[in-house]
Amino acid sequence: MRSQEFVTELVSTVGSPEHLINRINKVADICATMGDKPLLYRMLRGTSTGGRYSLIQKVTPRGMRDEKLLGSGNLVQPHVINKLGVEHAVFATMDPHPGTQGKFGANFFMVPIGSYKIYSSPQVVDLGSDDSYADKDRKMFAPVSDEESKRFDAVADTYKEGWPGAGFPNEVILDCEQYYLINVGEFVKKYAGEKSRQMYTRDPDQFAKIKNDINKELLTSRFRTYNDMAWYLRNPVTNLLKA
Repeated sequence: MRSQEFVTELVSTVGSPEHLINRINKVADICATMGDKPLLYRMLRGTSTGGRYSLIQKVTPRGMRDEKLLGSGNLVQPHVINKLGVEHAVFATMDPHPGTQGKFGANFFMVPIGSYKIYSSPQVVDLGSDDSYADKDRKMFAPVSDEESKRFDAVADTYKEGWPGAGFPNEVILDCEQYYLINVGEFVKKYAGEKSRQMYTRDPDQFAKIKNDINKELLTSRFRTYNDMAWYLRNPVTNLLKA
């Protein structure tokens, strides 16, 4: 999700054990209301990925400005976002990176807060990284041509509102004012129990920016839905923090 490389979002961490437990309880309640919906994942740079209070972070995404998506990596992305009427675009996936760190930052479970909308297209794998819809001979900073606009409209028309089925391979777009991130690495290595720790293997290259240190098959089979996440947060995670 190319746009994530450029977007800076307001991230709120916790400052005490009591605050962390309170936040875990809030997130667990949200996950329980989301029920059997499949878990979403999102990568993000520039946020805490280690330490006592890095497990759960609250994020406020930047919105639209002058009909452009802040941090957009191409022309079709803001066009589609505008046509869908999305105010606070957040890109996520059901198909996680098999590691604690990916191309676009640390790997997280994503939990939307409050009311939100979700959109997906069976034809668009990654909207922000696809330049195939733009004119081949376009000049830098040139306005969108009429032909490009027609192509961009056709892309937007492939999107539908509502949750796609479990295992959907393409990215999804959420319109939400805030969301929580649960650090996949911290969750698996420290909080989710002995069996969950078995899905983590230390990357031999400690300096690699991209880590392939999580068994994705085990990750997605053990943590499938938001109900699963609610149970883990309320039981092994909370019990460990209160010990």
